[in-house]
Amino acid sequence: MSVPGWPEDERSLLDVLAVLMILMGLLSFCFLRFINMPYGRYSSSSFGRPVPARWAWFLQELPAFALPVYFLAQHPELGAGNLLLLGAFTLHYLQRTLIFPFLIRGGKPTPVVSFMLAFIFCCYNGYMQSSYICRHSLLKGEWFREPHFITGILIFFCGMFINIYSDHILRNLRKPGETGYKIPR
Repeated sequence: MSVPGWPEDERSLLDVLAVLMILMGLLSFCFLRFINMPYGRYSSSSFGRPVPARWAWFLQELPAFALPVYFLAQHPELGAGNLLLLGAFTLHYLQRTLIFPFLIRGGKPTPVVSFMLAFIFCCYNGYMQSSYICRHSLLKGEWFREPHFITGILIFFCGMFINIYSDHILRNLRKPGETGYKIPR
């Protein structure tokens, strides 16, 4: 049974979801110019019961790590290019799910609204990336040796290094026992 206006095949669904993600990004950009998202220094109980920072990070990022692992297990026949792409995505979320949360020093609790929005995004993003790479991408032959692929992977790893290093700097801005926000110099 088909739902009126709903794509019949998964590839069309993924195309619609990708367009919706772009529109949500634009809407979020506009929305966040006028309000402070209830996160970090702007955290407030008026946006729902707080979730401890470590648990919030772990649980909200978990779907974006677990879904590609699941898809990889279901598609052992993937080519090298697909494996590298999904592997990079999985590596990023492995770091965001299993490493970063347990390095947090203190951290303000996350209001349940922010936590749920992040959880939904990670479910959405994890499904879109995993399904497309495992079921629909057309990476044939030696595609992973092409200059644009190599350039993209290098940019990914540079970005991941910068992200991890920046987190390290931010964690170490405060001396033991200090609270409040510091600006890196």
